[in-house]
Amino acid sequence: MDSDEGSSSQTTPELEDVSSLDRLPLHSTDLLTLLDPSGVVLYESPSIERLYGYDQEELVGEQVAEYFHPEDRDRVVEAFAAIVSEDGQHVETVEYRHLMADGSYRWIESVGSSDPTPDGNYVINSRDISERKQRERALQQTREQVQSERDGKEAIRQLLLQTSTDTEIAASVCRLLVDDYGYEAAWVVRKQGTQGDDPHPVVIADHGSDWGFRRPDEDGSIDAATRRTLTTDDPVTVTMDADEEPEIGAQLEQCGLTSVRSVPLDHEGLSYGALTVVRTDAGSPVAGQLVDEVAAALAFKQRIHRQQEALASETVTELTLRYSGEHVLTALSRALAAQEYDDTDGDSAGENNGDEIDAEDDSPEVVVEELQGSDGVTFLLKTADVDAETLRATATGLPSVRTATVVTESETRTVVSIRTDAGSIRELVGGHGEVLRSITARDGRLELIVEFPRRTDLGAIVDAVQDHWPEATMHACTERTVDDDHPSAFSGLTIKQEDALRAASLAGFFERPQEASAEDVAATLGSSASTFLHHLRNAERAVFEDVFSHDGRLD
Repeated sequence: MDSDEGSSSQTTPELEDVSSLDRLPLHSTDLLTLLDPSGVVLYESPSIERLYGYDQEELVGEQVAEYFHPEDRDRVVEAFAAIVSEDGQHVETVEYRHLMADGSYRWIESVGSSDPTPDGNYVINSRDISERKQRERALQQTREQVQSERDGKEAIRQLLLQTSTDTEIAASVCRLLVDDYGYEAAWVVRKQGTQGDDPHPVVIADHGSDWGFRRPDEDGSIDAATRRTLTTDDPVTVTMDADEEPEIGAQLEQCGLTSVRSVPLDHEGLSYGALTVVRTDAGSPVAGQLVDEVAAALAFKQRIHRQQEALASETVTELTLRYSGEHVLTALSRALAAQEYDDTDGDSAGENNGDEIDAEDDSPEVVVEELQGSDGVTFLLKTADVDAETLRATATGLPSVRTATVVTESETRTVVSIRTDAGSIRELVGGHGEVLRSITARDGRLELIVEFPRRTDLGAIVDAVQDHWPEATMHACTERTVDDDHPSAFSGLTIKQEDALRAASLAGFFERPQEASAEDVAATLGSSASTFLHHLRNAERAVFEDVFSHDGRLD
């Protein structure tokens, strides 16, 4: 008997021996499992085939804990033990991974109560929560990505605020990308050296180990990807198995790296160098986006530094360039001059006694301001020689002009805004620490007055301009001493603040009575009136603070 009883205790429980089966909803879509107090499976409802892939009786007699994921097992066993040992009413809900018949794991949520069946067993209700878990993971990844983006943007903001030189911000950017965003190495290359007339690109900052990718024994440590970016001013991305750049891909593989990305330091169409990074893994989208954003921040900082350097120089070189070739402004000036000549010729016929009219003296003069932050290129045209409708209509008739709008007209001046696909003049002469003092169009010719730090290679600048404008000539070149007692109050403005201040001043926003409203000026900037006023107030505050703090230092 004892032997028989012992033998029967080792056999698999038969379905008909479970007296409480009539209490179970056998056709539930959830899985119902009957466990004895030790966790042995006594019964599984038919849903097991759909949920786990097992036959209905395949797990009967098995210790259920053996099918839990090893990382979750202790936690689930502890929850089951809690309901078995609890005398009062107690419910446990637990999420865990359960082994499927195909060898994979699926996320399951099980609920058990401390209220046993009459036989002293426990009914566990289970359902598949894999899709929910997947959504939770995706949501968590999105949250982490958003937080990472916020952290990255805040890091960029702090770099712009706290660093004072190009080299300092470049070094900080490299450390940020390597230490916080998983890049193996990062380096910043400037297009030209700052010592003497060295035309070669130079590494101004780097951080991390590139595992020999740059081959420091060759060509000044400038790798092929960076050189390609410096040459084309386009971003370059190469992975280890890339077909289009086999040499760079082979170098990556040799160094145990997965990818390299080189991004131009581009601001408003001007490229100052390149930022290059390498990785040993695919990396996140946030990390890739951050490379582009910090490259833009680097370019912005370099642009500001060069302009401040020019403004702070004791002596500057003033260069006057003249251009009479094809451009929307020269075409406009020729059209205005032709109209003026026709009008003069008609009105004075019979009175000039055959004397020739000096076309240059009579040609309308148009002062031009280029706004840097607009869609396409926006020029504000100011003149006292042509009425607003004539200027607007003449500009509208030019092929490259998208729109022409009268901003203001008074007895003393006319201001018209034109938006065009023509090339930017600031970009043409920019990138050398210049300050573009004026642009004037007259008699079919542009005259630009630009100031540079004294040590600037003006020959290289003229050559660069003539590459785009072969007809351009250097009309005058002089040096003048900067008045240190009255430094420029505009060096600390952002591009949008400077645009707002320029447009407001030129349009007559500050005149009394006011010649142009906030809406009028905002239209020239392609923004809302509230956005324009926001940038204008910040510009005024920056200028006043600079002026008054400077005056406060004077004795």
